[in-house]
Amino acid sequence: MPVIIITDYTWRQTTEEIIISVPIKGSPKNIDVFAIDNYLKISYPPFILELFLWKNIVEEESQCILSESLATLTLKKCEIEEEWPSLIEDNLSKEKKHEYRSRALEHARLAAEKREEDKKRKYRDLGRQAVREQIELDSKVLSKINEIRDSHRREAMDEFENWRKNSEKKIFCDEKAVKQENRKSYNMTIYKSHKKNPPCLESPTDERSPSPIKQLDKQNRILDTSYKEREADSKRGKEIIDKLLTGKYRINKKKQIFDKSDVSIPAPREPGKITVTFSERVFPTPARESYYLEEQEWLEKQAEARRKCGFVSEDLRVEEQDPQWLKDKGDEFFKVGNYLAAISAYTHGIKLSDKMSSLYANRAAAQYALGNYQRCAEDCSKALELMEPKCEGNRESRARCHARFGAALCKLSAPQHGIPELEAALKLAPDNETIKRDLEAARKYFQLAN
Repeated sequence: MPVIIITDYTWRQTTEEIIISVPIKGSPKNIDVFAIDNYLKISYPPFILELFLWKNIVEEESQCILSESLATLTLKKCEIEEEWPSLIEDNLSKEKKHEYRSRALEHARLAAEKREEDKKRKYRDLGRQAVREQIELDSKVLSKINEIRDSHRREAMDEFENWRKNSEKKIFCDEKAVKQENRKSYNMTIYKSHKKNPPCLESPTDERSPSPIKQLDKQNRILDTSYKEREADSKRGKEIIDKLLTGKYRINKKKQIFDKSDVSIPAPREPGKITVTFSERVFPTPARESYYLEEQEWLEKQAEARRKCGFVSEDLRVEEQDPQWLKDKGDEFFKVGNYLAAISAYTHGIKLSDKMSSLYANRAAAQYALGNYQRCAEDCSKALELMEPKCEGNRESRARCHARFGAALCKLSAPQHGIPELEAALKLAPDNETIKRDLEAARKYFQLAN
């Protein structure tokens, strides 16, 4: 492409700046502006403007304003209040121009590297600062947790200590040990003393109360009964001790659980299955090690990327989840020539139901129309596998699949496999003129005889 040099630019200057006005032609989409030191270049194919300025400029304080028909550059002078006699240097040789151009490019490269290094250093500093702040935040949270835990522990210990002081009572704190006589002799002494010296009872004030003699007889009977019971308990105790010493005492059979071997060993436990379920997570890392906001942002970006490249099941309506509806929709796209949309519809239908042969057959047709012969052959093969059993109802569909399969194989330079597929299609549909023409054209192209 020929290059057109721009010459109809204008310029003016102030004590601090140089203002250059460059007309824009052809409404370009992209305009490249490069200005550093004493070198200025504006390009938008096929137009270009290259100037070697009289003095150096300050790149960081210069600016460029672009409109549809004009580019206005405001360049900051390195030497303020110095008037330029001319915008550019005149009568520069090619070697000098090459030197200025190379020096400007090298300066720009060094400046870009410096900016990149500053940017990386800034990111590193920010990362270190973020780590320090996170450590400080974690330390504060941990110290707060420890403080709360210690306070709860102290409260619990204080409550326990108060309860212990208030609730615990000393046993026999005011009692003194007194040696007593044998219980049997003690009871007998009381019994004999009561018989010899009955207690003096006062006269009852109520006529219905028993007489003193009856009360004394009742007390004597109680003493006799308690004495007899104690005697019987003592005899039983002695018998049990004698039997234990001689080995003749046996415990109740109900408690002898180790006498029989089948009872002494407990039955084995029945095998069981423990099922542990976890909450569903897209990310492999546990939730305690991830950040919710970053994960949600990443998932939204992935969903947006899927929407741009095809269907997203979350965005589809209820009817769009029907494979037959998707097949009909793909057929509509195929009729108007939108083969990519048709492939997307068929593919999503296959994801919902991978047993519909019509989805594979129709997608093979769309792949063939786009020139994707390898994928067309794969879809035809899958469709023929699903068209079982072979019957009159799917004869025409099988014929079309064989024909398309054979045509795709011929396009892939495999006539030894493609022509037999075309012949099989012709046997299924002997009156189809299109299959006849395709078979004759393939034989003639590959020079194969009937």
